[in-house]
Amino acid sequence: MRALAAQRPSPLETVLAAVCGALLFAGQPQSQTSVTPRFEVVSIRPNKTDERMNYGVRGDRLFGSNMPALGWIEIAYQVREFQVNGPAWISEEKFDITAKAEGPGAPMREMLQSLLADRFNLKVHREKRELPVYALMVGGLKMKLSKDQTPWAGDFPNGSPDGRLTTGASPTVLSPGRFLGEAIPMSMFVTLLADKLGRPVINKTGLMGRYDIDLRYVPGSGQSPSDEADQSRQADASTPSLFTAIREQLGLRVESAKGPVEVLVIDHIDRPSEN
Repeated sequence: MRALAAQRPSPLETVLAAVCGALLFAGQPQSQTSVTPRFEVVSIRPNKTDERMNYGVRGDRLFGSNMPALGWIEIAYQVREFQVNGPAWISEEKFDITAKAEGPGAPMREMLQSLLADRFNLKVHREKRELPVYALMVGGLKMKLSKDQTPWAGDFPNGSPDGRLTTGASPTVLSPGRFLGEAIPMSMFVTLLADKLGRPVINKTGLMGRYDIDLRYVPGSGQSPSDEADQSRQADASTPSLFTAIREQLGLRVESAKGPVEVLVIDHIDRPSEN
């Protein structure tokens, strides 16, 4: 068993899948009975292709292709890769899953947990561990307050039904080397930044408003704020490393720290049988 995020950073597809999962399941009714909710029909097949990862929920159907078991666990338990401690194969072996519920409005996240327990024999528990984190602080603020200062709730305000981030007039852009969004609260920004950096980010900015953010950086450069080798490699480049971009373009700074992090520990998991 090992902490996966410490060994390999999340690919962009996994980040987007986790974000979409948090949005799609947000606000869905949770089961109020002692009966564990389950999908009516489930299909699971291993995928050994290089096709693009895909995930979504439409009405009473949940579907995904070329998704690692880790991605399904992240969505079901609303955690990110660096919070999961489990065997290496769950981030390497990928599966196509299609599941059908009784009807729209079903508690999809609980049902996905049941699916993982039934078909992967997944058993987990949560615990707090003292782990490396990042602290995000103000360092000569350069971001501009958005015109939209509507109060928000949670990390992802105004998530649309199809999973897009719609905090402003335009969907937020999450792509390699680019973060572009309107009316972004810091609670949302630190959550997305944590996926890029591969460890939790604590919001110590004290900023309570919504901001318009346009961040451009070298993809894959988020390793350590004190990585002098990374800084020298980018010294002559027109695009800076992620940490430099945060400092120069947003007027924020990132510092290494340690803090309590909730970890999802996988006690047992099997490869599912194909059907």
